[in-house]
Amino acid sequence: MRYPKTLFYLFTPLLFLSTIFSCTENKWIPIYKGEDKLVFKHYLGIPDSSVHVQGLKKDSLGNYTEGLGYNDPLAVFTIDTLDQENVIRISGEVIGGLILKDSLANYHLKLKFKWGDLKWKWMEGRPKDGGILYHQGKVRHELQIHEGDVGSYWAKNVILDIPATSTTAIPNAIQKAKPYLEHLVSTLKDTMLLFDENGGLYHFEGKNEWQIVIANPYNEKPHGEWNTLELICWRNHAVHMINGEVNLVVLNSLYRNGTELEPLISGRLTLQSEGAVVYFKDIVYQKLENTPEVLSKYLK
Repeated sequence: MRYPKTLFYLFTPLLFLSTIFSCTENKWIPIYKGEDKLVFKHYLGIPDSSVHVQGLKKDSLGNYTEGLGYNDPLAVFTIDTLDQENVIRISGEVIGGLILKDSLANYHLKLKFKWGDLKWKWMEGRPKDGGILYHQGKVRHELQIHEGDVGSYWAKNVILDIPATSTTAIPNAIQKAKPYLEHLVSTLKDTMLLFDENGGLYHFEGKNEWQIVIANPYNEKPHGEWNTLELICWRNHAVHMINGEVNLVVLNSLYRNGTELEPLISGRLTLQSEGAVVYFKDIVYQKLENTPEVLSKYLK
């Protein structure tokens, strides 16, 4: 059937717009969109002595001597229902991780998270904790999901640059955590690095100590509300975002592969279990073909 030209001209813009919206929607690839089964791999470390695990070996002092590995007898990773929708629940009872992707490079990740009410005995006195590990392999980056300190950077053995300035105005969340961690984390000091998009590049040499930069600005929503986290990874650079605002940028990351330096451009993508209940939903990613605009000004 042949249509009048007037109808053709009317439909053509609509078809064009429909194609644009369709392509835009199809760019986002679901990782978790409310399924009622958990299909992701996981790993779990050695439980705290206050946690009861039937049959797991302990020493004479009552401390566990082995990790749980790929077993999850305590249901650390489950699907829960909140407000009539399925979400991922990470209990935090044992340190570990839920592996969303075995390997991923050049992508824009978007997800929503919020805190639960439960914090385990071994985390008493400290803010609730979690995180996103990315480009995980021999080394890894971390986007902190730390109550009152979301978006900060933690890593060891990575050579990289971050725009930053020194500050003595240490956020309350880090001050509360410091007494529990300072015997393990020598870089938790009275003066620390704060992300500053207008600051000079601070160069980390990839030492075997915690390399920390505090996120800036903080704009986490109040307890009980969903936060939107975004992670943009392009080549060996990355951007951390929370609720629509950039609060940290990672540049020029490298790692030592024997005697060679290699760009850190890909690896596993993992959600951490670190002592408190945290929920996740609407986890999607988009493959990147070109330099993201949000990174462009840092790469000139």
